Amino acid sequence: MKDIQYNPVTLEKAYTLLNGGGVLWICTKGKEGRYDLAPIAWTCPLDYEPVTRLLFVCDPGHATFENLELQKEFIAALPTYQQKDLVLKTGNISGRTVDKFKEWDIPFSRGTGVDALVPQGVAAWLECKVIEIYRSGSVAIVCGEVLAAFAISDAWKWVLHHVEGEHFYRPGPRV
Repeated sequence: MKDIQYNPVTLEKAYTLLNGGGVLWICTKGKEGRYDLAPIAWTCPLDYEPVTRLLFVCDPGHATFENLELQKEFIAALPTYQQKDLVLKTGNISGRTVDKFKEWDIPFSRGTGVDALVPQGVAAWLECKVIEIYRSGSVAIVCGEVLAAFAISDAWKWVLHHVEGEHFYRPGPRV
């Protein structure tokens, strides 16, 4: 261990050392009835008893946040590594100006209990209700409680992880 060299990391890039969770597409419905999805990389489990709860960081200026405040529900879909390009596209345009499902002809299914669309081909999805929103400076932390969850076998192998910008990775086999 003596020969290991550590390099400094700038403070504005330190978050990349912590950002190991899977990307979520937060799928919502807006007041005008338009369905939306927004990739969110800052996510975390919050609790698991008596049911799973999760949290994610969202910009209060985004259409997705307005939809969350209005509808009080969402679907957290876990895109696969094969969907990386679509994740980038859906993150680079506002759901206020474009129907992302129509723009990129995204095939979908409907939630079973939450009024939102699930992009086909995801590794898993969780239908959630909003239980709390905390505002901290220029961001909001959204806490949700899972009402229903669905996944392919070995979903963890397929989940897309984001570091920063266009830098993504896929987890390797568990040992």
